[in-house]
Amino acid sequence: MFVGGEFYYDVQWNTANRTLSTENMDFLNGGTACLIVISDYLIDHGINRMLLPSYLCPSIVNILEQNGVECSYYQVNRDLSIDLDDLSSQLTNDQAVYFINYFGFTHPSTTQDFFKTIQQKGVIIIEDNAQAGFTSNPIGDFVLNSMRKLVPFDGGYLISEHDMQPYLRRYHDRPNRRLPVIREYRKKLYSYLIEGNGKYEKLVDLFNSSEQFYDIDRTVLGDILEREKIEHLDWVGIKQARRENYRYLLASLVNIPEISVIFPNLPEAIMPLGLPVYINGVSRDRVNEELGNSEIGLSIHWDELLNDPRTNSNHMAVEMAKNMLTLTIDQRTTHDQLDYLVQKLCDGISIAWKSGSN
Repeated sequence: MFVGGEFYYDVQWNTANRTLSTENMDFLNGGTACLIVISDYLIDHGINRMLLPSYLCPSIVNILEQNGVECSYYQVNRDLSIDLDDLSSQLTNDQAVYFINYFGFTHPSTTQDFFKTIQQKGVIIIEDNAQAGFTSNPIGDFVLNSMRKLVPFDGGYLISEHDMQPYLRRYHDRPNRRLPVIREYRKKLYSYLIEGNGKYEKLVDLFNSSEQFYDIDRTVLGDILEREKIEHLDWVGIKQARRENYRYLLASLVNIPEISVIFPNLPEAIMPLGLPVYINGVSRDRVNEELGNSEIGLSIHWDELLNDPRTNSNHMAVEMAKNMLTLTIDQRTTHDQLDYLVQKLCDGISIAWKSGSN
């Protein structure tokens, strides 16, 4: 039995009618594309510095710095809340502030009110919903997401009251060499996992090639066919399935002492990306290795942080990145698969204890 991994095409979630209202959004190629044009806007308006959370993927920093934005960091706590005192102490007049709605969970009202207050004073706020999809009440001057983290399609929606067309026109001639490759991968992945056809090595080659094209080409404009597919998905059903799986898996973890759930409550409006946990007392990497041996492909947010000199000087962020594991709860996942995940998670923890891995 397999659990998690990359998305494949699944007609179960297709609908005949459009299910999203996106008229006031720009559809771009993904989260990277959104960050590129946001950076262009900021630099064009004399803002070349950004204050970011200490816990983030270094690829965000790469994009911003390559586009001329200087980055500094405020403290994120172990429970993924924001240290508002630390953030406040670092605010300057020529600086934008970036925050992430981790795993689809929005920050509490006190934090949102803080951002609204500094926003009213002229601070530009960038809200990263890459892991959240669409939230009901976004507050950023720029709000971005990344669809491929949630469904088997490429794209990212950018919300802003600013006119972004002058910045988008700069990139009209960039190629998108990734799309045909990732589309072939998603077709073949379904055939491999569900029908037992094809070779694993071919899939790995396709996926790696698609990621290389994504990084090299930095395509900005979104593809109209990908947009049509995204906007004709059963988003109500997807959200319902994710929430139900989250609750089911949450109840299965309560008696595992080595597991600490980061978000033990699931607010009504949230569509979770996954169920993030800390692995305590034993090596997260050894546990994850054992899960991989059982065909369970989970995400780690974010391993790259550990080796990047721009992000690994923050002790708390490093400890978080070393011990966090994101358990799968997406719309493809059945209760049988979740039961299998919990069983193999317990087995992996037991093996890690016996081997002395910590």
